[in-house]
Amino acid sequence: MKWPAIVLVIALVASYVMLEYTSQQRLQSSKRYQNDQTALRDAQMRFQRSGDERQTVSHYLQNYRQLEKLGFVGQEQRLNWVEGLRAANEKAGLFGVDYQIGAQEPFPYLAKGDPLGDRVRRSYMKVALGLVHEEDLMRFFGALAAQRPGIYTLNGCSMDRVTKESAPAARQRNLTANCELSWITIDPGKAAK
Repeated sequence: MKWPAIVLVIALVASYVMLEYTSQQRLQSSKRYQNDQTALRDAQMRFQRSGDERQTVSHYLQNYRQLEKLGFVGQEQRLNWVEGLRAANEKAGLFGVDYQIGAQEPFPYLAKGDPLGDRVRRSYMKVALGLVHEEDLMRFFGALAAQRPGIYTLNGCSMDRVTKESAPAARQRNLTANCELSWITIDPGKAAK
């Protein structure tokens, strides 16, 4: 009876060791499976988000390209502004345009903490025009808008008579208009602070 008892004990110990080993292997496999499942879900979510982002980008890409074309997105195109002012002057039939364009500065009307930060910039501009009558000013700004030299806001204009003693004539400068504008651009490559 001694040998069968020893064999039985050895078989029980071996069975216990094998059971523990397979249990540990099962636990490790279960953990790996859970980690793989989590990684798979994360990858599926990233894939879904990339699809959503791709759809969003493709949806707004045409509008973005339009803003680039208008000169709002990207670096200032000062030559386009000068050409736009010159063409608007000719189209409105005025006597020439004098202008000053200041250096770029942060756009002052963004809310504090705005995510656009200092990416939105403006250049302060002054424009002086000789006019026959008041309506010429609106015709000039209509022609300037048609030229699409960029995005701007008209801050204000003042008009003065050229000569106060003589009566207005049909084709001479009767008024001088001085206008202030803010030319607005956004730099997509500049990091917000």
